[in-house]
Amino acid sequence: MKSRWKLRWFLLTVLIFLAGVFLYGVATAPSKLKKIEFVIVEKNGSWKANISQYVLSYIHSGQDLTSDFLSVLKEQVEALPWVRSCDVYVEGGTLTIKIWEARPSYVLFFDKKGYLIGEDGFVLEQKARVRGKYPMFFYKGESSPFTAENGFLRVKKSVRIEMELLKSKLKEIKLNGRNPQVSLLDCGVQLAFKSPPVLVFLGVGGDSGWDYFKKLSGNNFLKPGIYDFRFEEMLLIKGRKERCLSRKSLR
Repeated sequence: MKSRWKLRWFLLTVLIFLAGVFLYGVATAPSKLKKIEFVIVEKNGSWKANISQYVLSYIHSGQDLTSDFLSVLKEQVEALPWVRSCDVYVEGGTLTIKIWEARPSYVLFFDKKGYLIGEDGFVLEQKARVRGKYPMFFYKGESSPFTAENGFLRVKKSVRIEMELLKSKLKEIKLNGRNPQVSLLDCGVQLAFKSPPVLVFLGVGGDSGWDYFKKLSGNNFLKPGIYDFRFEEMLLIKGRKERCLSRKSLR
């Protein structure tokens, strides 16, 4: 009699164990992809279509939504030029991707086209004409300022460094409302003012003539002409009469 009760308890224990294993397997089994939702948390452009197009190429209907897959997907989405960061999670077979879009930094004109550049140097938009609230710069080097990285256009590292130095230099000077057309050259920077018509050439690294430019501009702005501050010991002025001044005379 006792042996029968022991057998029954043993069988009951085994059944409970197997039921627990089954329920655990069901609970922990990866969800199958049924639906995708894109949520733009921070919008800085019209790039949702671009983002979704690339994301949809990474996945397919019925995809096993494992933790490893979600981790890889998050890295792939954050590698897109238009994405600053993202959050990926699953609920009931629905894959939700929350996106914080990249932040534009400036517009770079090259070869008669405007390129909207993000904070990390990737091209966010490419249009024949770009107007907006972002600073505008022109690139007049002989070669392209862009390189291909992971299938996307990005400003070359050397040009990105020069652009950061240039923006820093421009913040240091006071132009009293005069907004020049700023061009990055192979050998420096060009500032073109409309009124009065003044063309200024400066270097990028170190001082490169910026201190002397600030001294000459000041409240009494430069007279019409071409001013080249890139020479180490002299300033070349081209107007009606071309002349050179020693920098020492400006100290």
